[in-house]
Amino acid sequence: MKVVACISVAALVFLAWEAGPASASDGRNIFNVNGGVRASAGETYDTLSTVNGDVRVGRGASAEVAKSVNGEIILEEDVKVGRVSTVNGSVRIEDGAAVDHEASTVNGGVHVGKRARVGGDVSSVSGEIELEGAEVTGKLLTYNGDIDLSDGSRVLGGIHVKKPKDDSDWGSKHNNPPEVHICSTCVVEGELRFDRPVELRVDPGAKIGQVIGDVVRR
Repeated sequence: MKVVACISVAALVFLAWEAGPASASDGRNIFNVNGGVRASAGETYDTLSTVNGDVRVGRGASAEVAKSVNGEIILEEDVKVGRVSTVNGSVRIEDGAAVDHEASTVNGGVHVGKRARVGGDVSSVSGEIELEGAEVTGKLLTYNGDIDLSDGSRVLGGIHVKKPKDDSDWGSKHNNPPEVHICSTCVVEGELRFDRPVELRVDPGAKIGQVIGDVVRR
């Protein structure tokens, strides 16, 4: 994921939505520009989206897409969503919730709770990725965020910490190595690929794949 590309896409999305109504709903789709979006518990939707605001999906609800440009995405317990994305905001996937495909953010963290499942990749450019008893079928991807796996979390597609393509755009706060922690009951299948310095801590008993990277400190 490229930061510049993501910001450009966000700008285009903003312009497209700005040309339309500030808020609209047809029962299965809810759109907003300056304000949050709330999906009622137990209901079914297609698209839930806003530019400046949070998206909250109530317990037991389902949707194909939940997205924001400047806001948090919150999936309450037992929610089912196809894709989740934001640019400037965090993603919270609560206990028992499921995302069929990817869950992504640029400037924000990702938290996946107990018994929650993500069927694709989980990615954040600069925020922490935290799995607490969750399962991710795809990869965990980041450039500068910490990664913390606890309570028997499972990652089937591996971990990839990428190196920024243009270091000149990154301040001194981005020079510290990301910290990657894998708990004693956690499993990471596939490669743990580190393209930049990282601090890797694997607790005794954890099961991991091949570690690839010349600058891994344990």
